Amino acid sequence: MQATPQHNDCSQKAPQPNIKQYLVKETWKEYQVTLEVNHDVLTEEVASLINGFWSNAADRLSSENGDVVRTVIRLFGQTMIYRMLSEGGAIFSTRTRSCITDENPGRFWTEDLHNEEGWGGTDPCPYGFCGIRVIAADVDTPSYDDVELAEVSNA
Repeated sequence: MQATPQHNDCSQKAPQPNIKQYLVKETWKEYQVTLEVNHDVLTEEVASLINGFWSNAADRLSSENGDVVRTVIRLFGQTMIYRMLSEGGAIFSTRTRSCITDENPGRFWTEDLHNEEGWGGTDPCPYGFCGIRVIAADVDTPSYDDVELAEVSNA
């Protein structure tokens, strides 16, 4: 019989004592996302399942000195930055609220990623199977002034 990871009930109002925040940052362009991780959900067992789903699992694990939980947090952040860039960027803080829903936009970004193959779905919310959610982002695509034009010779 396999052990089933224990997840917290979504209806709990009080913050969990085992919730921590992490910053995943791309240093060259300074893209960054702030993640909130429920370590009662993202256990070593869950992290091993998620990391093992994706190719190059051993390389990622080695980059984090064998810490599979840190590996998955970093992978989630990297994947989130990539998604945000592909959608035109995202800039919001923990205090940002959508004028339509009065919710932090991180919820919508998080749900989209939770529902992608390999991340395990959205239950239990708001951390999903993987135990991670995005709460702030600074991922901006290049503007016109950020790029230059140069003619290249046909030699």
